[in-house]
Amino acid sequence: MSTVEDCEEVIKNLDGSQYGGRTLRVNFSDKPKAKEPLYPESQHKLFVGNLSWSVTTESLTQVFQEHGNVVGARVLYDGDTGRSRGYGFVCYSTKEEMDNAMETLNGVELEGREMRISLALGKKS
Repeated sequence: MSTVEDCEEVIKNLDGSQYGGRTLRVNFSDKPKAKEPLYPESQHKLFVGNLSWSVTTESLTQVFQEHGNVVGARVLYDGDTGRSRGYGFVCYSTKEEMDNAMETLNGVELEGREMRISLALGKKS
């Protein structure tokens, strides 16, 4: 279910009902928690592409920290293979810091590859 209300409706409709000759018990295993971001974010977010497979979140943060206050950074990894996807995100505390980093670091080589930096766009729905 995507919301607590959806879960409550399913519980109301199915708990105690019969299925295959058995009584169903439907409830929350534990109250769902609000989804927290995987790393600290701000509205001043950059997409960093063309990363070397060896770049880590720590090394990405270190490079971008030289150009402003990094609120959070993350290199994304494939869930099945554990390999880097070759891109990540960096968030700054101010627009000025973000703009400075994008202007200064776009095209700069990091661990053998030239980074491609742009404004991060919202998630596609």
